Amino acid sequence: MTEHISTTIRRFARSSTHTSTADLPSPIQTVVDDALSPLDRSLPVALCTVAGECSAVADAHGLTADAARLEAVLEPVREAVRFLEGYVRLRLAGSTTDRDTAVLASDYLHARAYAAVADSPIPDDRLVDCYRLLTRGSTALARRSYSELETESAVSPRVDAEATSAGVAGALGVAAVGGTTETRRCLRRYSYAVMSALAAQSSAATDDFHPRATAVNVLSGRPATRTRVVEERAPVEHADSTVATALERARDALESLAVDDADGRPLDGASSPLVRLERATRLPFQIG
Repeated sequence: MTEHISTTIRRFARSSTHTSTADLPSPIQTVVDDALSPLDRSLPVALCTVAGECSAVADAHGLTADAARLEAVLEPVREAVRFLEGYVRLRLAGSTTDRDTAVLASDYLHARAYAAVADSPIPDDRLVDCYRLLTRGSTALARRSYSELETESAVSPRVDAEATSAGVAGALGVAAVGGTTETRRCLRRYSYAVMSALAAQSSAATDDFHPRATAVNVLSGRPATRTRVVEERAPVEHADSTVATALERARDALESLAVDDADGRPLDGASSPLVRLERATRLPFQIG
């Protein structure tokens, strides 16, 4: 792809939504604001970030030694994921929101996702990969047809929509840092599976265990005094078969990503991205 074509793509993506949120009509602005999760509380954003970090390690990128550069690459992509999450949330809202307002707000968020990717300081080939992932994901979501992205057992439309957007988030994190096709595939499947488990039992929050918030903390490496995990590879005793199967698929997706350091020792420090990904499959999932 020539530099001229790349520049044109970026310019088009940025100009497709030159209006800031503050410039939107008040009803639409309110809906957009309500649809967006804070960056530090969004599960798809956390999945995108840790997938990029894991890929930087697993695929031996120079980004691993430059935290500032990795952050510069991932920050705009995280924003894109947050906008896509808001888009999905509005599409699932149904009759709870005025239809015309919701459609306009969701279209705005969809366009903002593409514009955000254009701001990432990534090479042309990665930019194209990210746009392809966004296009495939948003097309699947719009058509309510997920066969192109996921061939696992069917779940409810709501769970599938959330899981599909999470799968796109994981794949975007890998694509942004230039990870391999295999790493991208593994982390897309992982992200899809983890979100499937969480979305399928989202009603199982108790006073001291809020599954999604806990998963975000674990994936982000933030200390959480109430974060609990079960023993490694332990069966999910209190979850239904849908949740248990999704968690097993998430664990299986990580197995090929284990990497060793120069001395052949596993990279299994408590803060390593692979360990955080694995720990997120060992929360005390349960049903109410």
